[in-house]
Amino acid sequence: MSLYPLGITRRQDVARTAEDAAVEQVAVRWVFAGELAGAVLDPPQEPPKPLEHAAALDAIHRRMCVLPIRFGTVLGGEVEIRSLLESRCRDLLDRLDRLDGACEMGLRIALPERPVTPPHLPPAASPFVSYLHQRRAHYQGQDSLSARADLTAERVLRELHGTYREWRRLTPSPPGLVRLAFLVERKRIALFQRRCEASRRERPGEQQTVLGPWPPYSFV
Repeated sequence: MSLYPLGITRRQDVARTAEDAAVEQVAVRWVFAGELAGAVLDPPQEPPKPLEHAAALDAIHRRMCVLPIRFGTVLGGEVEIRSLLESRCRDLLDRLDRLDGACEMGLRIALPERPVTPPHLPPAASPFVSYLHQRRAHYQGQDSLSARADLTAERVLRELHGTYREWRRLTPSPPGLVRLAFLVERKRIALFQRRCEASRRERPGEQQTVLGPWPPYSFV
């Protein structure tokens, strides 16, 4: 029978929270193999929706360290899950150690576009030449946005230094949009958010959005 996997955690962590009713409310079942445990959903008549999958995974993440499994993954049954856990036991335990006590915080920064100076063309310029000059000005503006995005990412990493363990720049992103993911210890979430707010106040022209905390999707 096919199963929908949610994530992977340590067997000992499941034992410590087994009596927590809030975990049971999301209908999670555990498959064990050695030191590891896989959280699964039995297949209903219809596959779980993305929000249902995310809510179940988040309920687990609030109580223990978990390696999220991508939505839409289907495994052939308990035998396949146990085989996965056993074959990658050491690697999965190392990943859990690296992520222990942390969650993912996201940061999106939209940079304001600067007006592009229209190209100066002679009065007799043909429509084709005018078009080429306009496209060149457009791409120069896009390149400028990309360069500013790179500088913004570097600046943010400096300003938030000491509040996160690791970071990732999420791609693809359109020019002028900076998307960053941070692995933040739970005890430092409030500090991370305060630093982000201080950065936002200093640069009111930028549209900054702080997201999370989430399971560490970007760091698995």
